[in-house]
Amino acid sequence: MKLTNFPILIPAFTAQIAINDPLIITSNLLNIPFVPKAGTLVSEPGYELPLEATFIQGGDFIRRDPDGQWVKLEVTSVARDTSGSLLRFSYNGVVNMAGDEGKVIRGDTNATTTGFGNAFVQIRFETDAPGLKLLQDKLYVGSGRFVIEEDRPVIVEYKISEFSESICVWGPRNKPHIDRSRFLLRMSTTCRVPLIVKLPLKLQVVAPELQSAALLQLQVYALSCGPI
Repeated sequence: MKLTNFPILIPAFTAQIAINDPLIITSNLLNIPFVPKAGTLVSEPGYELPLEATFIQGGDFIRRDPDGQWVKLEVTSVARDTSGSLLRFSYNGVVNMAGDEGKVIRGDTNATTTGFGNAFVQIRFETDAPGLKLLQDKLYVGSGRFVIEEDRPVIVEYKISEFSESICVWGPRNKPHIDRSRFLLRMSTTCRVPLIVKLPLKLQVVAPELQSAALLQLQVYALSCGPI
């Protein structure tokens, strides 16, 4: 099956948010405040928009579905980066209450650290900070988990990725053609399984006239996208 025109995910940030005890508004609606100045938002190595920020305030409104199987998240927060610039970090999402995440949200005494895969969010940024305004024009998604440690606040951790269009450049192994206006390259390998790789802003490619594959001097995130 071809995956042409399907978007890909580029690892972008890790968010770790310390939360306080929930405030019960109604039987189906909670507000969970952030612990001020305790959480962090840090970009992944090599991501094109470097960021290191601390959450200074925020809160999550959690609304339970009538059947109790899912909850909906609605979060707004403010973070400050190392330069002092402020940005709004907001997201909405869903959490499956059937797993360990439900124990954490309900406050069960046997709640433990959860895995990823039952909590998903869509994230948006808002800021006027130079160098960060591009965040507003991108769409991000994340997968979350809860981290439970004794005598410490509960941590909500998200692995956040940028949606990106799958525009690739094709070329033989010894003569890859590179479009430097793009960040993506797809090229065949000896096993005929293409890779999608995220290229840094500065790319150096050496393609000698040899049978071996071109030497790509770059730092990449790579994933298999199936046979051509």
